[in-house]
Amino acid sequence: MRSIFAAAAVLLSVPVMAEDAMPETAPTLSFEHVFASPGLDGPAPRQVRLSPDGRYLTLLRNRADNRERYDLWGYDIETREWRMLVDSEALGSGRELSEDEKMQRERARVGSLKGIISYQWASDGSGVLVPLDGDLFLAKLDGSVTQLTDTEGTELNPKLSSKGGFVSFVRDRRLWVGPVGGEATPITPDGEAETIRWGEAEFVAQEEMARLQGYWWSPNDDRIAVQRTDEASVGIVTRAAIGATGTKVFDQRYPAAGTDNAVVELFLMDPDGAGSVKVDLGLDLDIYVARVDWGPDGNIYVQRQDRAQAKIDVLKVNPATGASTVWFTEQAARPDYWVNLSDNYRFLKDGSLLWWSERDGYGRFYLFDPNGKNKGRGGEDLIIFNAETWTKLTRGTSPTTSLVGVDEAAGTFTYQATSDVLTQQIYRTRLDGTGEPELLTDLAFTNAASMDGAARLLYVSRSSPNQPSQSYLATPDGKQVAWIEENAVAGDHPYAPYLASHVAPEYGTISAEDGTPLHWMMIKPKMEPGKRYPVFFQHYGGPGPQTVTKGWGGALAQAIVDKGYIWFQLDNR
Repeated sequence: MRSIFAAAAVLLSVPVMAEDAMPETAPTLSFEHVFASPGLDGPAPRQVRLSPDGRYLTLLRNRADNRERYDLWGYDIETREWRMLVDSEALGSGRELSEDEKMQRERARVGSLKGIISYQWASDGSGVLVPLDGDLFLAKLDGSVTQLTDTEGTELNPKLSSKGGFVSFVRDRRLWVGPVGGEATPITPDGEAETIRWGEAEFVAQEEMARLQGYWWSPNDDRIAVQRTDEASVGIVTRAAIGATGTKVFDQRYPAAGTDNAVVELFLMDPDGAGSVKVDLGLDLDIYVARVDWGPDGNIYVQRQDRAQAKIDVLKVNPATGASTVWFTEQAARPDYWVNLSDNYRFLKDGSLLWWSERDGYGRFYLFDPNGKNKGRGGEDLIIFNAETWTKLTRGTSPTTSLVGVDEAAGTFTYQATSDVLTQQIYRTRLDGTGEPELLTDLAFTNAASMDGAARLLYVSRSSPNQPSQSYLATPDGKQVAWIEENAVAGDHPYAPYLASHVAPEYGTISAEDGTPLHWMMIKPKMEPGKRYPVFFQHYGGPGPQTVTKGWGGALAQAIVDKGYIWFQLDNR
């Protein structure tokens, strides 16, 4: 569950520690400066991706004069040259988006952004599919752009098929498919009730399970797994959309806690809609379809989660018949725990599965080999879980948090893990569980990373309390190759004028009632002995997101401190 952070200004007597002196002539930050364009954090690239052949890096870059409008840019790794691939202002129509797309953007937390908010590489690396203002465009690397659709309606959830022969999207609650450059036609049934939607993730999946997809192409373009959602049993509530220019009210089907969810079914069909079969998800309809993946063996794998979210059954599905069997089951570590969903897994070519789990109390990676060929350290790392054999690949008390990339040829995988609680670092280790992990990033920063499909290049983004986010390309062993955004706070950087008054945060812990150390961060203005200072308390409170880190916190806290407040931030358990 996500919630808006709770913030309050309270009066508090704070003992004076070492003063954070700032020059008398240093300019102070205003809230207008914090939220104006250009953004004070510097460039804020989104959706950084490497092309399938590893030649290009693409990203969405916001404009200097409009921090919320994004264009598509490409970086040629060989020539080290940047080029705008799609200009959202020049190509866009400015057409009003449908209410369905607005709601999807809100659930993806990109509701305020303009221009291009997503894109997809063609599998052969020849171009990029770009949705813009409700229509679809194919941008080639030679600079040409072809418009694929031109309708008053919105093409939701657009995709290129796995081999790039088809383009697909959702329109009018049905799934449409057509050859790239040709005419698309609907392939799911017509004339159903208005509560039926094909090819869309239901509200709970989008909002709470980080699943925005509602259909999945097979690797050979010959079959599609398509979700059918029936919202008839979901209650209707009135929703207020509050904006700067006014408030609008909508009636919306909303599955409140304890009430009926939408009924979700899964069907497999050919690209023209023929050969449709229903996937056997079991007799219980009150379940979640958490994840859907095509495996390298040609089967489809569905993660079925129970309503209590304490168990995940991974179903192995025959794509020709829809028949399913339980491949394995992931259960919560204790009866009063739930299972956290993730995308931190990878099907390997030899039939095994790299899988992330918190089954022993910490996030770790395991190797599941249904063929019983696990070759690892053995001993305590070769374990039996639910009568299956698993090899534990990561150890220690620092939890792993995400999978970055897998190099099957080299027998390694790269992952992100917590270091000293307040930073994230990138590591590489072996798929057979032998050896010790290699640290690939600088401990002075908190880091995140991604890789191309073959794990030939590493893209690292990092920040520190005094350095806004910067990013670079590196070799798989972590050696930096080129800056993507150095974002140095100097010269004409928008935050440079305020660097002299920038106050470094302090960190510490407070013990909870049961002894759990809760981490806090505090930023103080220049303080005088005996004076009382107001405190701005920032607290998220929901499960999952960590807010107290040794990363860049943005300019808002500094602006509040400039007004004489103490900024205090705390993470709950």
